[in-house]
Amino acid sequence: MRRHLSSSLLLICTLTALHSARSTDIAISNSSPATAISPATRLSPSPAPTVSLSPKPAPSPSPLASPIPTNGIATNSLALVTHDLPEIRGKIGLPKDWTLLPGKLLEGDVLLATREKITSENDPWTTGLSMTIDRNGAKDSGQKASAYALSLATEAREKAGDEATPLKESQAGGFHEIRFEFPISADQPLQVTELLRANDSTGTLAVILWQTPKSESPQLQGLRDAILAGLTLDPNQ
Repeated sequence: MRRHLSSSLLLICTLTALHSARSTDIAISNSSPATAISPATRLSPSPAPTVSLSPKPAPSPSPLASPIPTNGIATNSLALVTHDLPEIRGKIGLPKDWTLLPGKLLEGDVLLATREKITSENDPWTTGLSMTIDRNGAKDSGQKASAYALSLATEAREKAGDEATPLKESQAGGFHEIRFEFPISADQPLQVTELLRANDSTGTLAVILWQTPKSESPQLQGLRDAILAGLTLDPNQ
């Protein structure tokens, strides 16, 4: 079993060391039963009957909370609370009862955001994400950050095997994004979403890993998409 991915060269080590111990490089380690890696349609409700000629207007939503897309899952009672990431001038939205360990990303640490209550990156977890920032890999390789990210993702997907999904590339502002998914076979099987955000203007690469128990993956897709969409990075860093 493996835990979370813990550095910025995530992709290659993730898939070449699926059965090795967790290291300070990019590797996946698993533990049981709390396994962690280190990485709709909604029915329109019938209108309510009018009960007052002068109903009170609905309150404005809090600027710190945003609704979670659901893929048909009822999550109306949940909201994402926005947390600042001042070191990288970013933001992340999480359910209010989740744990956030921001780390020192610019010094090579890993950011962790988990459903489980953890106090360090060595604690086991099963649901959430990790993120690392690679500031030198593209420069050292002599490539643009987007080309560097694509080469890593391509090699990693090949090593993931036949169950890995095709690479999907997109442009989001100043970031070139590459995304794919793959399962991890362990005592508690996991489903992993790998997202790389490359910034060609600065040469930096953010490697983001979302993971859940495979049995919960369909139910948590809406939450995953909301958290990943709300994870903002500074295009100037």
